[in-house]
Amino acid sequence: MKAPKILVAGLLAFSIAGVSRAQTIVRITGSTAFRAGVHQAIEDILDPGQSLSIAYVNSGSSGLPGASAAFFHGSLYSSNGGGPVYIKTYWSGSVGGVQSVSQTLPLSSAWLTNTTAGTQAGVNVYGSAVYDPATAPDVCMSDVFQASTPFPTPALTEQTVGVVPFKWVRNNGSPSTWNNITPQLAIALYGGSGSLPLALFTGASSDEGTSVFALGRNADSGTRLTAFAESGVGAFSTVQQYYPLNGSTVIKSGGSTTITGQEFVPQDTVNGITYAAGNSGYNSGGDLAAAMKATGSFTAVGGYYVTYLGLSDAYTAEHGGATDLTYNGVAYSTNAVQEGQYTFWGYEHLDYRTGYTAPGKTVANLIANKIYYQDADAIPATGNPVAPGIRAIYMNVERSTDGGTIYNNY
Repeated sequence: MKAPKILVAGLLAFSIAGVSRAQTIVRITGSTAFRAGVHQAIEDILDPGQSLSIAYVNSGSSGLPGASAAFFHGSLYSSNGGGPVYIKTYWSGSVGGVQSVSQTLPLSSAWLTNTTAGTQAGVNVYGSAVYDPATAPDVCMSDVFQASTPFPTPALTEQTVGVVPFKWVRNNGSPSTWNNITPQLAIALYGGSGSLPLALFTGASSDEGTSVFALGRNADSGTRLTAFAESGVGAFSTVQQYYPLNGSTVIKSGGSTTITGQEFVPQDTVNGITYAAGNSGYNSGGDLAAAMKATGSFTAVGGYYVTYLGLSDAYTAEHGGATDLTYNGVAYSTNAVQEGQYTFWGYEHLDYRTGYTAPGKTVANLIANKIYYQDADAIPATGNPVAPGIRAIYMNVERSTDGGTIYNNY
């Protein structure tokens, strides 16, 4: 199987120049859906025999693969040029990552300090994390092409490193008779009032009085952009999404798991753009997955919830009682993506500014190389045991834009 032409053209020749013996720091932000793959790739370029330290921030139980921020301090393998390096991650969402890297925007409460204590096995510093002063990221991971975002310039150096699939998921307690979502239903739901009768999904007249409500991500999210581009909702369309509540508190990671009410997502400002009530959403796939595990939606609001998630977050939701749906009648599987039957996927990119130089650029290229050839479909050794994506070299189909037509590549 050959790699899609678009991927071969986008993949750089990777330099293995030595990293400076001075303090090298690489800061990575972007896609929450692909964070597990990046964390695995970082571990794989660092020599565990050279005092490797790892710490992370995670309010849940999925360990380093699902961490919202992480810190790695160690040395590259000698085959990668050797040398000490600090690598810091903070997952803001694909679109937010593209903006902050291309516009060199400092991120606050993002990067764990160089004195963060860690061990080779990793330690969760949630609740006691200490962060660097606001600093701009060097690299971002993005589920979408930069050209698809509201921030196409300044142009970044963009490397396509894998394929990232997504799922539509129904929440804990929703009926097993609901097993599918179509593009037309997604358009009517998200592009309409944010709710539809369950009967439209099940075909049962007895479900006409029960509602389906839309949950989702905010505008920083590449998962949101991909879901709306693929389904025909429209990547930048105004939508209506809800927050499930426990009392007056939004249900998310680390909070209550019982729903007592809901509200439209309040007015929000993301990337300097104000979004009306309903048109924003969760800033983390992990928080959205936690909401999908919550119980009591039928009693509290007379219906159930549906949303879109990356594979790792979908796994978290499903192991808390949520269930994935078929998309347009096709169930997710690796083979269905590779052969073109399941179309809810995008390309994963590693991007940095065109003026970015070694030694940081060298480290970024090593991570991109490791993801492309090994870790796009790596199963994390700890935490949530789900690969974030698929290696591009195993794809028998390709597309040229986010949500675009799929063609064979053979």
